[in-house]
Parts: sequence; C-alpha cells; structure tokens
Amino acid sequence: MQGNRQAKEEWAVGGALVAFPAAGGRKPRMLDGFYRPAPKKNAPLLAFVHGMGSNFYRSALKKAFLEAAPALGMGILSFNNRGAERGTENEKFRVCLADLDAAAEFARRRGHRKLIFVGHSTGCQKIVYWQAQRRHSAVAGLVLLAPADDYAATQRDLGKRFEQKVAWARKKVAQGKGDAQVAGLYERFTAARFLSVADPKRAEANVFRYAGPLTQFRRVKCPVLAVFGEEEEFAAIPPAEMLAILRKKTKSREFDDWLIPGADHGFHGCEAELALSVCRWAREIAT
Repeated sequence: MQGNRQAKEEWAVGGALVAFPAAGGRKPRMLDGFYRPAPKKNAPLLAFVHGMGSNFYRSALKKAFLEAAPALGMGILSFNNRGAERGTENEKFRVCLADLDAAAEFARRRGHRKLIFVGHSTGCQKIVYWQAQRRHSAVAGLVLLAPADDYAATQRDLGKRFEQKVAWARKKVAQGKGDAQVAGLYERFTAARFLSVADPKRAEANVFRYAGPLTQFRRVKCPVLAVFGEEEEFAAIPPAEMLAILRKKTKSREFDDWLIPGADHGFHGCEAELALSVCRWAREIAT
C-alpha cells in the first residue's frame, strides 16, 4: 500500500450518534458511539474498538472505516469503551468483556446477523480476549490492527527502571493505594492499571506477549486478519516476526497477515486504502 495522506479539510458522513448500556461495575455504563447502518437489511456490522486514550471519532483511520464499510454494503459502529480518553488511567481490563457484550447486543438489536470486530492497538487485546472467552457465534471474524506487545514495549522503554516501577506499583496496590500515579509512562496510569500491562501474570499483558504461549489468541477459531506497519513504534521485535509468531500459533480456521510498507502504529498516510482493503476482507469472510 502506498501512502495517501489526506489534506486537512472539512469531513462529514451521515449516520447517528448513539449510546447504549453496558453492564459491569456497580451500575450500567452508557457507551457513546457513531453508527452508520448498512444499505441493506441483515448486512454484516463492523464494530471498531479503539486503543488506549482514544475515542470513537478521533483519527483519520476511524473516519476511513466510517466511509468504507457502508460503501461496501456493511454497517459500522465506532464506539467508546471504558478505556476511552482519561478512562485508560484506571481501567480494569476485564471490563472489556461487558463493553463488547454490549456492542454485540447493539448489533443484534439492529438486525446484523454477522459481526466483525476491528481492534486497533489495545483494541486488539480486547477483541481477542473477548472472543476467546465468549466464542460468540455471530462473530464472522476479527481484524487486528497493530496488535503490539504492551508488556515487551513497556519493558523496552523503561529499561532498568522497569523492575523498579513494577515493584513500586505492587507495593502501592498491597497498601491499598492502587490509584497512585505512575510517572514517566506513555499513558497516564495508576499503579493498578500499570500492573495490568507490566505484570506477565495479568490477562492484558499476556494476550500479545509474543515470548509467551499466546493462550487467549490460540483459543480464537474464527477468521483473523492481523496487520502491522513496518514502522510500528511499539514493536519490541520486528513487526514481521510478530506476524510470523501469530501465523505459527493461530488455531483460526482462516488466518491472514499483512505488513504495510512505511506505515506506523496509526497507519498514517494509508488509512483510506487500508480501510477499503480490510472491509473487502471482512465482507468476503462474512458472506
């Protein structure tokens, strides 16, 4: 794919701002999103799951998917999960099960018989973990856009400070001070949230810990498409090696992997072409 960075200009698509309830926690949470119905009834739905600190509308990548899916006959939902924006700071990873349950129910209520989850960054961990646990029959496939290894990337970035910060965070959690802030990270994290990606025994850290068994990933049997950019910033090992590991470990009945020349973590400059290619893949496996 060649870069095709769009000029900054006004952008708009038709659709509906939506909010739907998600269980989990002390009371239901309303998740905001944007929904574009399919041109025809019962068409597949793409559900875009954003990464850390993002939301349902920010980035040219999401906008490209909002354009591409209906153009190819599918509906699309881009929605906030509980890790949106500042929610990342103290998010409990396992709550993603309730968030994605809610998205699947949203799809069912609107008559979409097939569902394709498209995860970006930490969204990849969430959709793999959810499908590994739920094995939802309506899911036609999963798309993993930049499924990086948070544990290895954090260890690489912190270097000698990694073990010190992990020990400090464990101490704070043991003292009942899990909300204490951890300084010097790529996101705002509490001590408890930091351990979710920095402790190899935690579910989130293990989903794409490429040196590990990839247990959750191997439980996914539906078709999977994994995509990395060659210039992935959060790669502790070369992206081509991560794709090769996924290819070796997968138990999916259909697995495809793409390595995009010149692309970074956000696929800047090739969003439109990537979205169209992914949506064509999704349409094929859904029908």
